Amino acid sequence: MRRDQGEVEKPGSPLPLRATGIFFAIWITGLVVLAFVVVPALFATCTGTLVNAPGP
Repeated sequence: MRRDQGEVEKPGSPLPLRATGIFFAIWITGLVVLAFVVVPALFATCTGTLVNAPGP
């Protein structure tokens, strides 16, 4: 399917749907990795000394 040359060079044309989909897929994947891998790994390093301390 060929597009009209004026339609391709029209100012203010939105991004192609495929590029937008790829960007959002990468963005969502990054947020999921951040939420389920990075944040729990950071909280795992926050164990205090009172957790392993002997009872009274």
